[in-house]
Amino acid sequence: MADPRKILKNDLINFFEETDIAFVGRSSFEERSFTAYGVLSNNNLCFQKFFISRGESPRAKELRDKQRLPADTLCELNTDDPLQTQRSISATIKEISLIEKPFSLVVDVTTFRREELLILLQHLKLLPEHFQNNTYFVYSIAAKMGNWLSKNVTQVRPVIGYPGNILIRNKTHLIVCAGIEHHRAKAIIEAYEPESISLGMVPRDKSVASSIFERNLELRNYLIRHFDAIEYEFDFSATDPLSIKQVLEERIKELPQHNIIVAPLNTKLSTLGCGAFAIENPRVQICYAEVEVYNAGDYSEAGKEMFLMPFRDLFT
Repeated sequence: MADPRKILKNDLINFFEETDIAFVGRSSFEERSFTAYGVLSNNNLCFQKFFISRGESPRAKELRDKQRLPADTLCELNTDDPLQTQRSISATIKEISLIEKPFSLVVDVTTFRREELLILLQHLKLLPEHFQNNTYFVYSIAAKMGNWLSKNVTQVRPVIGYPGNILIRNKTHLIVCAGIEHHRAKAIIEAYEPESISLGMVPRDKSVASSIFERNLELRNYLIRHFDAIEYEFDFSATDPLSIKQVLEERIKELPQHNIIVAPLNTKLSTLGCGAFAIENPRVQICYAEVEVYNAGDYSEAGKEMFLMPFRDLFT
């Protein structure tokens, strides 16, 4: 099982020199949100769309203004309204499906919120096969992450398109694919009050960076101390979506009579793996913890590398 290809950011264009490109990205307060676009923007773009937050932060607007993006390439998302988000993403995918000439679709997943990314994945899976065969995910690696990323969980909810088959008579098993945010994991566990929990973490050799591993371990130790319902632990890769798919598939075989809830809290690549797993196992629900505040001033620092992955690799 191979990880997505790790490349230097400036080498990204080499994979698309002989094709037109439709580009989809997510404007953000992180510089990483424009790393891939900066490499590809002068090369055969036949379509581009950036999702932006309604009421975006001054930092996000500042970074976006530097790109001089035309107004008709922007699509606003109301982050408090998942139905509006779903409609906006659906409309963009429909636009892309109407492009008549051959092209490669490049989706920069780096700064999508996990809920948005999972909704996007659902709609990409509905595209005809020839579109799927020419769709690629890009993820820009951070050189470092801020001391804190977000605060104040305001709501825990199922992600649209991933409701699962939840039966009142069944016990609930929660699978937490942990990252570094204590408050999100804690809020999800308290919201669902599961009968039992499986806790996944990323070992050092499968982490994006050693510093992230140490923080992931801190979260694991915190959850073990505070929640007796944790009955099973597993490892997964932060950079290989197929790794988490395989682990989850093996785990739910042991829980045929349970309601299964998955909480993806690690990288966007591992979130894609959770989404692909749930699409192929519709009895599984995926949940999302919405937060009130992000560390917009010091969330991350852009690195020099990125991951490139064909869409089709998620469903092999």
